Amino acid sequence: MNSRLGRHDLIVSTATSVLAALGAVLLAPSAAAAEGPSLSYVVNAVGKAQTTDAAAAVTEAGGQVMVSYTQIGVVIARSTDPAFAQKVKAVAHGGAVLSAGATRTAALPAMAEDTEEVDAYVPDALENATRQSDMVLIGARAAHEVNLGSSTVTVGVLDDGIDANHQDLAPVVDQSKSVNCVGTGAPDTTPGAWRPTSLTADYHGTHVAGTIASAKNNVGIVGVAPGVKLAAIKVVNSSGFIYPEYAICGFIWAAEHDIQVTNNSYYIDPWLYWCESQADQAPVVEAVRRAVNYTTDRGILNVAAAGNENQDLANKTVDTTSPDDTTPIRRTLDPSCLDLPAELPNVVSVSSTTQPTVPANAVGPWYPGLTTQPARSSFSSFGLGGVDVAAPGSSIYSTSPSTGVASYRTLSGTSMASPHVAGVAALLVSKHPGATPDYIAELLRKQAIPLACPTSGTDYTQGRCKVDPNNPKVNGFFGYGLVNAYKAVTEDEDVTPPTVTVTGVSQGEQITLGTTVTPACSTTDSDSGVAAPAALSVTGGPSVGYFTATCSGGRDRAGNKAAPVSVTYQVVYDWQPFGAPVSADKVNVVKAGSAVPVKFGLGGDQGLAVLASGFPELHATTCNTSAAQEVVQQTVTAGASTLTYDPVTKQYQYVWKTDKSLAKTCGRLEVTLIDGTTHSANFQFN
Repeated sequence: MNSRLGRHDLIVSTATSVLAALGAVLLAPSAAAAEGPSLSYVVNAVGKAQTTDAAAAVTEAGGQVMVSYTQIGVVIARSTDPAFAQKVKAVAHGGAVLSAGATRTAALPAMAEDTEEVDAYVPDALENATRQSDMVLIGARAAHEVNLGSSTVTVGVLDDGIDANHQDLAPVVDQSKSVNCVGTGAPDTTPGAWRPTSLTADYHGTHVAGTIASAKNNVGIVGVAPGVKLAAIKVVNSSGFIYPEYAICGFIWAAEHDIQVTNNSYYIDPWLYWCESQADQAPVVEAVRRAVNYTTDRGILNVAAAGNENQDLANKTVDTTSPDDTTPIRRTLDPSCLDLPAELPNVVSVSSTTQPTVPANAVGPWYPGLTTQPARSSFSSFGLGGVDVAAPGSSIYSTSPSTGVASYRTLSGTSMASPHVAGVAALLVSKHPGATPDYIAELLRKQAIPLACPTSGTDYTQGRCKVDPNNPKVNGFFGYGLVNAYKAVTEDEDVTPPTVTVTGVSQGEQITLGTTVTPACSTTDSDSGVAAPAALSVTGGPSVGYFTATCSGGRDRAGNKAAPVSVTYQVVYDWQPFGAPVSADKVNVVKAGSAVPVKFGLGGDQGLAVLASGFPELHATTCNTSAAQEVVQQTVTAGASTLTYDPVTKQYQYVWKTDKSLAKTCGRLEVTLIDGTTHSANFQFN
C-alpha cells in the first residue's frame, strides 16, 4: 500500500489462536471441512440479480456472509476452509457464483505491527505561502482568485481517516458522508469511526485531505479546492493495510452518498500487483473493477496514485514484495498484473514530480522561466499508458493530526501527488456540474501543462521515459503533463447544451386513428458529445385527441442540460361524412319537432362515448334562402335524442329530437367528437 512511507514488519499469529478468537462469530460449516486460517473472500455473482443466490452458496459452503453488495453482484465472506473458493461454486447455489478468491494471505484479524517511527510535528499558525510552491506550480493560487470550488462538490478521501478537529479541515469535512469501511468490509457508521485510529501513526489521510481542500481561512495552509467538501472514507486498518473488501466498501459508499471525486493514495494489499492470470487473484480484480465501474456509472471520477516503486508500469517484470501481509515471494509478472486501483479503467493515474522553489509572490501555474521544469520524483512509478497526469509529490507540506488543531508535516510520495489532481478535478466539477467523469478526466489531460522527458541523467541514458508515438506531448513519466488548476476554473470549454428534437411526428400534425405513430427523441452534441439522451414522455389521449410528445433530460458530457422540447399532434377518428338523409353540403329542410337521424362513420365501432360533452349542439344562423336545399323526408319517432351504432352498416346514428319552437328558424348542428374535431350540417326548420 502507499499509505505508509516505509514498510513495517508484521507479527503473524498462528491460525489456531485466531480461530479461537473468532469461533463465536463464524457459522458452523454445513459439512466437515479442513480447518485452516480464517480468511476473507470476495465472491462474485454471475450477475447482480444472482447476488442473493451467491450469498446462499457462501452459507452452503460453510462460510459466513459479512455483507452483500447487490449493486455490483459481490459478496464479502469469511471461511476457515482452505478449499472454500472451490466449494462455493460446487454447492446447490454454486451456479450463481462466477468466481471467488481470498482477499489476504494472513489470517484474520489483521496482524499486529512493530512501532513505526513517525516524523516530528511542525506547528505553523500562519498562512504558509513559502512552503506551498506545489500550489504555485499547478496554478492553484491563481485559481483561487477566480474560483475556490463549490460546497456542493464532495471529494471522498479513501484513506486512514481525517482529523476533522484540525483548524484547516474542520470547516470542510462533511461528517454525514464519512464512514469506516475497515473490519468486515461493511460500512460502519458509528459516529467518529472514520477518524484516524492513532493521531501519531495515522497521519496519511489527514495530510492528503489538506492538499485537496484545506480551508482558505487565514491560518495554516490552503488546499487546491478550499471551497469544496471532504468525506473521510476510512479504508486503512490499524496495521496500515487496505484489503480489497475495505476498498470495495469505500467505493460503494462514495457512489451512494453524493460524492463526485474520490482520491485513492494507496494500492490494495496484500499484492503490489494483482494478476488476472492467477486464479486466486483474478476474482479480486473483478470485484474491485465492478466497484470502480459502479462509481463511474454514478458520476464519480476516481483519482489514484501510480505508486512509489520507481517501476515502469508498462513493463512490469518481477515482484519481490508481495504478499505483504505474510512472507513475500518472488514472482514473475505478466501484462495482466495490475496496480489496484490505479491501473483500472475509469481511474486517473497520477505520477509524482519534484517542486522547484518558486518566487514568493508567484501564483503560477508553471511555465518555462518561472523555475526549472519539475522532474519526475525518484520514487515515482511511471509508464506510457500507465500515467494520465502528474502533480507535485516531493516534500509536500500539509495538515497532520494532533491533539491540538494546528499541526503540519512534510511528506513525499505519489500519495501526495494524487490529491493535487483530485483537488483540480473538484474545481472542474464545480465549474461543470453534471459533467461525466470521463469528460472531467478528459479536461484534466487536455488542460495539463506538457512536461518533456529528461534530456540528461540516468533516466535519459537508460531511455526510461517513452514518448507516445501518436502524441509527442505525452510520455510515460508525466502522461499529458502537470495538472493545471488555473485552466480548470478559467477555460469555458463546452458551454452549449445538446440539440434535442422530437422525431416521428410534427407540430400540429393530424393523424388518423389506426395509423402507426412513433414519436421519439433525437439528441446530438457536436462539442463534448451526448452523456444522457433526452427521454420521451407522451401525454394526452388515451386513444384519440391531442397528444404532447416531450423530450427532456438531454445532457452532454460537459454537464450542459437541454431545455425540454415538445410537439403537439392530434389523433382523430376516421371520419365518414354525414349520410342520408342529412347532407353536409346543402341546407337540410326539416319539420320542427321531428326526430332527424344523423348518420356518420368513424372507421368502425369506437364505443358510444365518442361525442364531446354537450354535443351535438345547435347554433342559430341567418336563413339563406338562395342556398341549395335538401328536404329531409326520412324522420323517425323518438321521445329524446339518442346515439347508437349499427355493426352491419358500421355507422353511428344520432337521433336528433328537434323542438317545435325552432319553426321558421335556421341553425347549424355541430357534432364535436372527443378527438377534438367538429363536423357540421345546416338546417332550416319549417
